[in-house]
Amino acid sequence: MMPIQIEIEYCVPCGYQNLASWTLSEMFSAVGTNASVSVKPGDSGVYKISVNGDVWYDKAQQGRTPDINDMKDLKARLSNLG
Repeated sequence: MMPIQIEIEYCVPCGYQNLASWTLSEMFSAVGTNASVSVKPGDSGVYKISVNGDVWYDKAQQGRTPDINDMKDLKARLSNLG
C-alpha cells in the first residue's frame, strides 16, 4: 500500500512552527506509519495542509489557522483514507 502523502506548508516569520509540529503529530496519530509527511517552510502568512496533492486546508481560504475542530475533521478524513 502506498503511504498517504501529507505536506504541511507554514509561514516561518509568523511563528507557525509549533502549529506545524502539532499538525504533524495529529496527522501521524490518524494514520500511523501509513503516512509520508513533509514540512515545508514558507512565508507571507501561508498555512496549508495538502494530502496526496490535494489541498485540504488553506489559511488563505479559511481566513485563519486550523483549530482543534478543524483538526478533528482532517483526522477523520485521513482515517477514511488509511
